Amino acid sequence: MIRRESGFTLVEMLVALFIFSIMSAGAMSAMFASIQTKDRLEEAVTQVSEIETARALMKSDISNLILRPNRDPYGNKELYAMTGGVETLLTFTRTGRENPGGLEKRGSIQRVAYVFEDDALIRRAFAVDNPAPLTPLRDRVLIQNIENASVEFEDELLSYTQLYVPADDDTLKVNIFVLNLKFKDGRELVQKFELTP
Repeated sequence: MIRRESGFTLVEMLVALFIFSIMSAGAMSAMFASIQTKDRLEEAVTQVSEIETARALMKSDISNLILRPNRDPYGNKELYAMTGGVETLLTFTRTGRENPGGLEKRGSIQRVAYVFEDDALIRRAFAVDNPAPLTPLRDRVLIQNIENASVEFEDELLSYTQLYVPADDDTLKVNIFVLNLKFKDGRELVQKFELTP
């Protein structure tokens, strides 16, 4: 009696390798799609976090807004207590700054400006309320990848793109500050803040 060896033919091996390569290609494409989705999700979460942080910080600053006469770096009285919409999106003085732990002496008021530079929304704080020429600035980048930023100031009837509040005026004739951001990916954000000095 002749004994026959059992095994796979060449055609069966080729078919098995073909099926395995199709399954491997599908698994690899699914893995790459998963990695790309994870990266996009992390980027979106980072941007939402930036927006929420910026929104909270701006709300805190604007809710503590005071119309106070200021001095320029050379000691001269500035013409305006608050401005917005030209070189900077908004600049003003705020109060209510806390000094956690009391480690560093500082006043309870601070000059703040929001500017659009280098594709970013930046909060610029002055170390003192009436800075000297070489007083350092404290810039904090809030939101990046912005194509354009603009502001509007609204009252009950009209909307303005610029704001000048005279230094000797203790009233604010607009009620709403509107921040318009256009991102490089085409998305837009419009955020309104109530102005109540």
